[in-house]
Amino acid sequence: MDSEPEVGRGYADLVMIIRPDMRRFEVLDILIEFKYLSLDELGLTGEEVRKTSRDELRSLPQVEEKLAQARAQLGKYRPLLEVKYGDVLRLHTYAVVSLGFNRLVWEEV
Repeated sequence: MDSEPEVGRGYADLVMIIRPDMRRFEVLDILIEFKYLSLDELGLTGEEVRKTSRDELRSLPQVEEKLAQARAQLGKYRPLLEVKYGDVLRLHTYAVVSLGFNRLVWEEV
């Protein structure tokens, strides 16, 4: 597990790569890119964020913009990790947006 490892000329937020001796198990390698939006940026209160469905939150323009930024970064980091680790990599990537400290919106990329 590595937080903020250098990948190319950037820094991935969280990378979890399975150790070579554990590859015999069906465990996945994971790359997560995090983004943050304050409640002020959303124009919502904590209670409103908690009561709003995940799909409605995901459709907010500010959230979609942050997800798009995370997808773009994942698109740069993924091929670099694939080159570094080769065919053994079973990489799954996730874009995660924190809405204040109240909710998370995420998608697998």
